[in-house]
Amino acid sequence: MIKDKIIAGIAVGILADVVKLAFNYLAFSLKFTNVVFWQITATPFLAKKDLFTPLTYFIGGTVDLIVTAILGVIFVYFIYYTASDYLWIKGIGFGLITWVGLFGTFLGRIAFDKLPQSPMGVVVTLIAHLFFGLGLALFTHLIVDSEALKS
Repeated sequence: MIKDKIIAGIAVGILADVVKLAFNYLAFSLKFTNVVFWQITATPFLAKKDLFTPLTYFIGGTVDLIVTAILGVIFVYFIYYTASDYLWIKGIGFGLITWVGLFGTFLGRIAFDKLPQSPMGVVVTLIAHLFFGLGLALFTHLIVDSEALKS
């Protein structure tokens, strides 16, 4: 169990990201979506013509891991300040707020002007963030020392 909230949050966020990405790549391979998250997260940094190159995945992956690590730290502190009661509901809510906040506002127009998605592709991002939230709850439960979560 990890006692340090920052380190725990980074681990929680990155592990939850693995869950999110696994769903995204599964949906991509089954043709439910035409893009992967690392292309979407690279859109603020690259021109449209560059979003299908190998370097896109490096840039997008770096952005995605940094953002999810930060979100993991925020989530661990959120649980620290609000208690771990209803952890699963808080995780799902956090994941869905992340989806609305990042994809619905910040990345929305930037990403979708450069990488148009079908409605099913948007649903894939929604479900992936639901899984991200469940991953946040699961890994917080599994790896964060319960004493570290008591305020």
